[in-house]
Amino acid sequence: MTVPDEPTLWELQRTIQAGYRELSADIQALNSRLDQYVLKEVYEARRDADLVRIARLETELATARETTRKALLTALTSFIAPIVVGIVLAVVLGGGGP
Repeated sequence: MTVPDEPTLWELQRTIQAGYRELSADIQALNSRLDQYVLKEVYEARRDADLVRIARLETELATARETTRKALLTALTSFIAPIVVGIVLAVVLGGGGP
């Protein structure tokens, strides 16, 4: 008994079905990737919007830092000034000694 060189119809059908399954899987993978695909224009628009937002936040942060610095300086001055004035008045009104 000799082995035929050509595949049988059944083998051919199985090969075609296997190829069809592989092709189906590849199409499914491609579809899932296309669902996550973003156009370059959309990406750039979102990136530009993010850059504008970051710039605005940096400006607000700088303003908040400056306001905090001024508030701390004012608080320190309002605490130290009465002490200095009291010492100066004590020296001037006290006559400087016995």
